Amino acid sequence: MKKSLIALAVAGAFAAPAFAATGNVDVYGKLRVSLDYVDVNVGQSTWQLNDQTSRIGFKGSEDLGGGLKAIWQIEQALSSQGSLFGEYSAGGEFSNMGGGTLATRNTFVGLSGDFGTVLAGRHDTPYKLAGSADLFADTSADSQNGNEVGGIIGYDLDQNGLGGFDIRATNAIAYVSPAFSGVTIIAAVVPGESQCSSGCKATGIADAYSLAALYGNGPLSLSLAYENHTSDLVYDLAGINDNESAWKLNAGYTIGDFKLGATYEDQNGVLGMSSKNYLLSAAYGMGPITLAAQYGKRNVNNAASSILGDNDLTRYTLGAVYGMSKRTSAYVAYDHDKYSNGSVDGVKANIFTMGLNHDF
Repeated sequence: MKKSLIALAVAGAFAAPAFAATGNVDVYGKLRVSLDYVDVNVGQSTWQLNDQTSRIGFKGSEDLGGGLKAIWQIEQALSSQGSLFGEYSAGGEFSNMGGGTLATRNTFVGLSGDFGTVLAGRHDTPYKLAGSADLFADTSADSQNGNEVGGIIGYDLDQNGLGGFDIRATNAIAYVSPAFSGVTIIAAVVPGESQCSSGCKATGIADAYSLAALYGNGPLSLSLAYENHTSDLVYDLAGINDNESAWKLNAGYTIGDFKLGATYEDQNGVLGMSSKNYLLSAAYGMGPITLAAQYGKRNVNNAASSILGDNDLTRYTLGAVYGMSKRTSAYVAYDHDKYSNGSVDGVKANIFTMGLNHDF
C-alpha cells in the first residue's frame, strides 16, 4: 500500500487504497535496489548497496454471488542485500519487517461488496494508508518512515521501537467504506492480547485503533487520520505506563504539470514526549522525467531527553526520476539532515542515493 517509487508517490500520494478483487490468482511484485553514500560530519561515511522494500505477492478473489466476494492477499518482503535503512519495526505489537518469514507484509482474508470491504490479518493501519507529502518513500531519503537516519512523519518517537505511527499491524481487523462524494473512510482495531507478555492487561478488541478519512476531487486531495495505542501496547518503560497517539492532516493539489503536497502531524508518546512535524513537497513532470523537492521539520518536546535522547530534525531533499517504461524507472536524490538539541546536537548527514526499480 505504501507509495514506494518517487513517480508513483507524485501521481497518487493521497489516493484511497485499492483492494484487488479478480477471479484469478494474480502474482505481482516490486524489485528496488539502490546504491547509497552516507556522510556524517562526526567522521562516519559509507557506501552500501541496499534493497528498498522489494516484495512479491499473490492476491485473488472468489465470487460468492449477490455482489459479495471473498478476497485475499499474501505478500512477502524480499531483501537480497540487507537494507541500511530498513523498514520500521516496533516492539512486537506492530511489524514492518524485511525478509526472512513468509507473509511479512500485508496478508489478509476478507469480504467485499456494496457495503465496502472488511478484512482481517496483517495490514497497514489506516493512519499509514492516509499517506503523507513524502515523494521519496522507499528510498534512503524516506521521510514517512522511521529509518536509521530518522524520519519526519510517523517516525519512532523514542528511537527504541515504542513510538511510531507509520506501521503495519500484525493482527488488524479493518473496514474500508465505499467512496461517497469522493470521501472514503477507513477504520481498524488491533487486539493486543496475543502479543503481550505474562501479566499484560491488554485484553480488549481495540487495544489499538486507527481511523482515516480520504477525499479526492479533481486536482485536490485531502486526508485526515488519527491513531491510538494503549499503554500495554507500548510497554511499561521506567515504571511509567503512558498511551501514545497521533493525528495528521495531508493536502495535495495539482496545477498542470506541478504537484504540491503538505503534511502536518502531532504525536504524543511514551513518557510524555511529543512532537509537531511538518513536510512540504513539490514535483514537476517533463515527459518521462519528474523533478521533486521537499522540506521537513520535526520539533520534539524533550521532556524525556535525559532517558531517550531524542532530537529535532530539519531535512531537505532534491531528486529526479526517469521513467524508462510503465514498469521500470531510475532515480537519483540528495538528502541533507541537521539535528539539534538532545544527544546528537549539531550532527549533520548527507545522503546521495541512486536506484533502479522494476514492477511486475
